[in-house]
Amino acid sequence: MGNPILIFKEQQKKLANKIRSDEGSDYDSYLFRHAHIAYCELRGRTRDQIENPRENNKPSESLIKTHKKDWKEKIEAWRAEI
Repeated sequence: MGNPILIFKEQQKKLANKIRSDEGSDYDSYLFRHAHIAYCELRGRTRDQIENPRENNKPSESLIKTHKKDWKEKIEAWRAEI
């Protein structure tokens, strides 16, 4: 298995291209936003460095936690292999 962070980044790039090419739905944008926040936090960024949302446009913390939990498990498994 390759580096999970690089795999995560590649998935984000593909989703961003899909959204940019108008083939993506609003749901794809929603997923991208939350996965992007999780990715950046896993890499050590603070939420303030990632985004500053409007009061009525807060991200879903449960979705972000789910992304982070899943990817942390993959990262730990990968580190145990090497």
